[in-house]
Amino acid sequence: PSKKISSTSARGRCAQFPKYIFHESGGFLFCSTCNVPVNYSHKASCDKHLETTSHKRKAEALQSEKGREQKVQKTVSELFELTEAFCAANVPLKTLDNVNLKEYLECNLKNVGIIPSLSHLQQLYLPRVFENHVTEMKEKLKT
Repeated sequence: PSKKISSTSARGRCAQFPKYIFHESGGFLFCSTCNVPVNYSHKASCDKHLETTSHKRKAEALQSEKGREQKVQKTVSELFELTEAFCAANVPLKTLDNVNLKEYLECNLKNVGIIPSLSHLQQLYLPRVFENHVTEMKEKLKT
């Protein structure tokens, strides 16, 4: 049997689930509970994530925190600024994987939201920060 190639977008796959289960940001599908990217090309991949022990544990923890506002990953520009600030201060991005720092930033800074993993920041935001820095340096050299 031939396999059908999925043409569903992250936003389209998100719409196939109840509100707040997944969210789309920058063309990627994220689990709103775990804040990890999920392969959206097949619905079964999304279903499989929802059955993982890690997801169930995090969902249970969220349920037990009554009145906690559901945090959804912030826009590309806010995460870009966070990555840029860490780079400008010469603070390694892996510092953001420190559980205590991550919890503090997510709870006490209004515009941070849920901070993605180190690998996500390195793959999606660090190259943009670098490109922006190179462009700024070229402009400074022209003047």
